[in-house]
Amino acid sequence: MTPYLKPRASQSGTVIITVLMLIAVATYLAVEMTYRQRIDITRTGTLLALSQSEENVKSAEALAQYVLVEDFLADIKKTPSTDDLEEQWTTPVQTALGQGVIEGEITDLQGRFNINRLLLAGDSVVQFVKLLGNLHIPIDSSSSLTPASIAARVVDWLDENHDLETDGHEDQEYLLLDPAYTAADRILVDLSELMLIAGITREDLERLAPHVALLPPSTKLNVNTATDETLKAYCLDANTIGPIQASGGYDKESDLDDIVDPGKGSLISNCTPVPARDDLSLETDFFLLKAKATIDKRSINMHSVLYRSGSTASNVKVKVILRKHLDPFSGV
Repeated sequence: MTPYLKPRASQSGTVIITVLMLIAVATYLAVEMTYRQRIDITRTGTLLALSQSEENVKSAEALAQYVLVEDFLADIKKTPSTDDLEEQWTTPVQTALGQGVIEGEITDLQGRFNINRLLLAGDSVVQFVKLLGNLHIPIDSSSSLTPASIAARVVDWLDENHDLETDGHEDQEYLLLDPAYTAADRILVDLSELMLIAGITREDLERLAPHVALLPPSTKLNVNTATDETLKAYCLDANTIGPIQASGGYDKESDLDDIVDPGKGSLISNCTPVPARDDLSLETDFFLLKAKATIDKRSINMHSVLYRSGSTASNVKVKVILRKHLDPFSGV
């Protein structure tokens, strides 16, 4: 009987191995299913959080629109209507909403140098060169570019003609690049477009961004909210105007006449060109909302350009004319 025992023992060992293999496969499948389920749950949670953050950050727009309308209704009771750094809309807001947090801050875009003014040529080019120089742009000290040459290239990028400014760049230069492209020949809509202009680096753009805006070319500078560097570019003395801004700003149209009057002390000595009175204002139509909504450590960052129009309480409106998402997965 002994010869028959060995095959049975061999068969028994095979069965054990098969069972172990089945257990191993079943365990792997169970672990894989659990892992994939966890990933699906995490992905769904992330999408839901981001979707809710998207809705929350848009609610910041609605709040900003309401605040700017209320500011206008308060301003029209004054003569003239003015906007300054002491008004309620300048206060940053952070508030809880449901399980998330919303942050928002409104800044005055007319307190910055409007790059699209370069289409008007004249003094605006000189002012932009001053701004670049005051900000030490280009940052790269080894660069052969100067503030004047950068300004020339921006002008060539904006204007519709193909005449080269001194040290400027037109289509013929950009078509030699890989990939090739042409000059925009229109106003700038987004600051990132400056990166397409030969010679401007990301570091230059980051330093320039807080002091510039992209508005209709004829938009005026609000002296009450202008940054120090923008004031200097306009040959306006920030040391004189800054304290007035901090204490509520100018509140009479005649103040603008005094600002451009060389005998009143608001101009930088020996600085030219003196700004035209019609290029300055005490009120604002264009604002920038920087909003951030966070839920479960998942955030949406958004910049919105708001345009306020109307002249009476019955027709005042605040519209969102541009919306841009920044770093949508910041904080994840």
